[in-house]
Amino acid sequence: MKRIGLVFLMSLILCITGYASGADTKRMVFVDLQKALNLSDAGKKAREAFSHKIEEAQKLLQTKQKELEKLKNSIEAKSLLLNEEARKKKEKEYQRELRDYQRFIRDSQEELKREEAEMSKGIIMELRKVVERVGKKGNYTFIFEKTTSGVLYASDAVDLTEEVIKTYNEQEKTDD
Repeated sequence: MKRIGLVFLMSLILCITGYASGADTKRMVFVDLQKALNLSDAGKKAREAFSHKIEEAQKLLQTKQKELEKLKNSIEAKSLLLNEEARKKKEKEYQRELRDYQRFIRDSQEELKREEAEMSKGIIMELRKVVERVGKKGNYTFIFEKTTSGVLYASDAVDLTEEVIKTYNEQEKTDD
């Protein structure tokens, strides 16, 4: 069974390399979608808006952390004056507030990750449409995504990323 799989794989490789060696290299190009996401106007705007959300979340976290520190300092200052039962009650209150704070941090991080993924997903989907249009217009046989296709080296001559960014930015300006 392994031999059949190996023979099939070797045949496939030979067919692909035979096709590729006869193919016009202009027809095989790549695009770096991550770079296009980061350098496109829409990507820059989204990243800026996301940075503001991160700053807001950090301010809120700092406020909550200060409140938590105040509570802890208050408990430490009053611990000698409080009886055993009151001290335990305050410590439980602090532990509850600490758990709430930790939960809030975790929830905030998850929410920010979700928002970033959603933002990136929308732009990437639009970029893929632009790549398809550029591919059809340029009559390319293959357009590989640089970071996920396993491309270890490719000449800049076959990099369409800048063209895709330019086309996408122009499309966004006409859509506004």
